[in-house]
Amino acid sequence: MTAVPWLETRLRVAEQTAAGLADEYAGADVWLVGALAEGLAHQHSDVDLLLITPGPVVGPGSCLVHGIRIDVRAVSQSTVHDWRTLLDEFTVTRDDIAAFRAVRASLSDLTLLRTARSLAQTSDQAAVLGPEQRAIYQRWALADRCEAAASLAEDLLGLAQVGLYPHADLVWDRLARVVAQAETVSVGAPLLGEKWLPSLLSSDDARFTPVPALPEPCWVSAAAHSPFFASVQVRLADALLALWPADAEPERVDETGLGGFGWLPQRYSDGWFLRRGDARVPLSDGQMRAWQQAAAQRART
Repeated sequence: MTAVPWLETRLRVAEQTAAGLADEYAGADVWLVGALAEGLAHQHSDVDLLLITPGPVVGPGSCLVHGIRIDVRAVSQSTVHDWRTLLDEFTVTRDDIAAFRAVRASLSDLTLLRTARSLAQTSDQAAVLGPEQRAIYQRWALADRCEAAASLAEDLLGLAQVGLYPHADLVWDRLARVVAQAETVSVGAPLLGEKWLPSLLSSDDARFTPVPALPEPCWVSAAAHSPFFASVQVRLADALLALWPADAEPERVDETGLGGFGWLPQRYSDGWFLRRGDARVPLSDGQMRAWQQAAAQRART
C-alpha cells in the first residue's frame, strides 16, 4: 500500500512509544500489532502495541502521544508462549473439536501474533511469526470463517422456511463479508475487521476492491431450488482448495440432498466434509473435487 502521512506519523509514534516502554520495563519486548502493523490506517486510527514482559505486570493502558491514542496491552512471556503453542499444529478433527473451540476463543490473540512486528531498534519491524506458524494461522482462520459461514447458512435456512425474508436479507449481506474474509485469509491476509476488506481484497492494479456481492436470493424457493447459493459453495471451496489442493481425479459423489441450500465445505486435519447444521458428510479428495465442479455448474445456471 502506498505510504500516506497518517500512516507514517503513526509508525513514528509507535516506535517512539515502544522505545520508552522498553526503557521502563526491563527485559520487555514491544510489538506493533493489528491493522497498523499491516500498513492499514486512517486519520483517526489508534496505535495498538503489545508489551511482553517476563512476568505479569499492570500495563500502562492507553495514552495520547502527539494527539494520537496509543493502546498498550501488557501480557507475560508465558501467555505469548501459550498463544504460539496453538500455532504449532492444525489439529481439529470432525470427532474432537475441543481444540478448535480453544483456538476460536483465542483467535483475536492469534491475529495479534500474525500481525505483530517487533519494534526493537535492531529489528527493522521484523515479523514475529515464521512461515510455518503463519501457515498454521491461515488454516485456523480459514476454518473459523467456514464455521461462521455454516452458522449463517443455518440461520438463512431457518429464516427462509418461516418467511422471515427481510431478516434473511440481512444475514445474506453478512455472509457476503464472511466469504470475502475467507478468500483474503486463503491468500495470506490476517483476519482483520471487516472494514479493511476493500484493502485486503485489492490487487496491484487497484488500491481498493469492493466486497463482491452475492447473487440476488429467492427465499421463497430457497429450500427446494437455490442456484444462487451455489456461488457461496464455490467460493468457499476455492478458498479451501487454495490451502489444501486436491490433486485426485474427480470421484463420483451421491449428491442426493447434498447440493441444496445450506451445504458448505470444510477441511479439518482428518479430511474434507460437507456441513449443514449439525450434519457432516465426509468426502475424499476426489469427491471434494467432483462436488466443487458440480457446485460451479449450478452457479452458472
